[in-house]
Amino acid sequence: SGFWAGDEDSERRLGSMGKIMQGLEVKIADEHGNAVPIGQQGEIWSRGFSMMVGYYNDPEKTKETLTPSGWLRTGDEGKMDEDGFLYYISRRKEMIIRGGVNIYPVEIENVIIEHPSVAEAQIFSIPDQRYGEEVCAWIKLKPNAPKCEPNDITKFLKDKIAFFKIPKHIRIVDKFIMTPTGKVQKFKLSEAMVHELKEVVDKKK
Repeated sequence: SGFWAGDEDSERRLGSMGKIMQGLEVKIADEHGNAVPIGQQGEIWSRGFSMMVGYYNDPEKTKETLTPSGWLRTGDEGKMDEDGFLYYISRRKEMIIRGGVNIYPVEIENVIIEHPSVAEAQIFSIPDQRYGEEVCAWIKLKPNAPKCEPNDITKFLKDKIAFFKIPKHIRIVDKFIMTPTGKVQKFKLSEAMVHELKEVVDKKK
């Protein structure tokens, strides 16, 4: 995987991806490819003997992913501490920018699933005229769970995350929209939410 767990500080180690293996380089980069200060978030870049050399018959995608100096842009948001432990935060393409503030879906999802009635949660965004993007949630409940409504989720989150991270639109669903291989298609959830909200507006006209 390119990382090893190390022997020290087991509690912190469990929350990280580990340290970088010998022969590999990893940096946390800003939008221009410059290394950010320790502890600051950015995109995880990696290079070394185990990195790919490119995409087969796809020079454009290769150019987007690999820099001339051999760095692989992973597309993952992360940070590194002063001892070299690497922490994964989220896929950059799933990051929500609401009113200029970066919001990471996995952070909200991890809090929502702490609710005793919740089995799974998916956080995504829809376009918003005022903030650029607005946070949304689709939630699946546990079988035979106590009744849980969107307002219950909102109340549950109020003391746990910043107000701007609380989903504006919450739906309790039986299933998510998935690929044939079982991966949630968040862009499809977004499309479905936009369509549903449009129908609600049209009915009020």
